[in-house]
Amino acid sequence: MKKIKVLFVLSLLVNILLVGAGSLMVYKQGGIVFLKEQMKVLTSSQKYSDYYLQKKKLFETLNDIEVDKIFLGDSITDHGEFQSYFTGEDVLNRGIVEDDTKGILNRLDEVVNRNPKEVYIMVGINDIGQNIDMNVYQNNIEKIVHSFDKNSTKVILQSILPINNQDYNHTISNERIDQFNKVLKTIAEENGIQYVDLNRHFEDENGQLKKELTVDGIHLNGKGYDTWLKNLK
Repeated sequence: MKKIKVLFVLSLLVNILLVGAGSLMVYKQGGIVFLKEQMKVLTSSQKYSDYYLQKKKLFETLNDIEVDKIFLGDSITDHGEFQSYFTGEDVLNRGIVEDDTKGILNRLDEVVNRNPKEVYIMVGINDIGQNIDMNVYQNNIEKIVHSFDKNSTKVILQSILPINNQDYNHTISNERIDQFNKVLKTIAEENGIQYVDLNRHFEDENGQLKKELTVDGIHLNGKGYDTWLKNLK
């Protein structure tokens, strides 16, 4: 009987810890709004989130003008204020929260048709989080790269930034991120385009995303974006 009580108490403590960790993760991702969005995706046959579809439609309805720079990617791009760093140039942000290479391919025509002088691509952390096979990721990146006319658009592949595993409670490892970045570097070399390794500016002595550059272990704060754009320039 005593043994059963001990097991019951241990089980209760584990569940409390799991609930607490889950609550913290939801809070970091946007609280109840994030939770509602995820429930919609789980209970619906819809392939993409409402936010993705709204942003995609908005991008497509804007004037089809040629621009200087387009930043293309997921939430880390979506949260950036890139126009502020390039005064006097036409700069568009084409990041969407939780996007991956498949999602970018689904909305790529709008970006290509704007014939940007430069396109800066950072995508892959959500592919890793979804356990997408590396060969699938490589194939998707190659399709993205080949969609642009290299005679008119300079394509820049940027490294997938590291995360801080202490602050971001997720199974993603920086070792896995490094493997995917090697794929990006190889694609860049094989296609004669630029690969920018930003990670050496973001990693601490343990290979983790520096705490002073992030709000939650994965997304950047203002200092993080300053570090990104300063080294990109």
